[in-house]
Amino acid sequence: MSTGAIGARAFLFTLFGDYVQPLSPRGAWIGGLISLASEFNVSGIALRSAVSRMTSEDWLLADRRSSRSRYRLTRRGRGLIDAGIRRIYGPEEMGWNGRWLLVSYSLPESRRNQRDRLRSGLSFLGFGSLGNGIFVSPRDLRQEVLSLVRTHGVGREATVHFGEVDWPESPGAIVKRAWDLSLLQRRYAAYEEANRVALTEVRAFQRAGRLEPREAFRRRFALTHQHRHLLFGDPDLPAELLPKRWIGHAAKRIFREYNLVLKPAADRYYLATVGA
Repeated sequence: MSTGAIGARAFLFTLFGDYVQPLSPRGAWIGGLISLASEFNVSGIALRSAVSRMTSEDWLLADRRSSRSRYRLTRRGRGLIDAGIRRIYGPEEMGWNGRWLLVSYSLPESRRNQRDRLRSGLSFLGFGSLGNGIFVSPRDLRQEVLSLVRTHGVGREATVHFGEVDWPESPGAIVKRAWDLSLLQRRYAAYEEANRVALTEVRAFQRAGRLEPREAFRRRFALTHQHRHLLFGDPDLPAELLPKRWIGHAAKRIFREYNLVLKPAADRYYLATVGA
């Protein structure tokens, strides 16, 4: 499986979520990060630049007490990574009480940076757009939204409401306006088929004793990276709002199964490169 072109920043967020945070509590040294980044054609210069920016933006914290600089997540960074982990690995929520979470904001072009980051954060949480700066989700994500609003300094410009919607009367009409589920269905179908084939291949490698840790790391990183980006367009709707025969469920099951098969060998490669 290929990740396609991957930026240094995206590489670091995926790596810290899957490996550094759970396996290297003291942080990862820069040389190890550069070595792993080279597996995905991310240059050392680009990696160092991304680490520097993420440190200045309070995502990473540098520890220079030894001869080798180590980097670990800040409190803000852990909050973002933990939210991503819940989205990727958390259990599927059950049931829906008919209530919607609406978020609206109005930011001028001079604050485009804040506006784009807020929109990106809402998209990652699964919100759909109703247009004109109004976003909607059937999930009670008020705490996550308030944290996002505070993080981006838009408390005065944002409005958050959780409750029933009088119009449209049909929940399906809201879903149709906010999300393109047919496009997402096609993406999940391709993703599920590719990973099902890859999982069969890896199991054959395992039985033959030919699954190398480096290959497991590359495959698992690509798997998580693709899954993370797929989730940006997935609203994680409750079953009541999904079409029949929703293939997203099968795709997520394949992801979890494939991920678990690769994890032990991938973790060994990471620890051999970076250490605990």
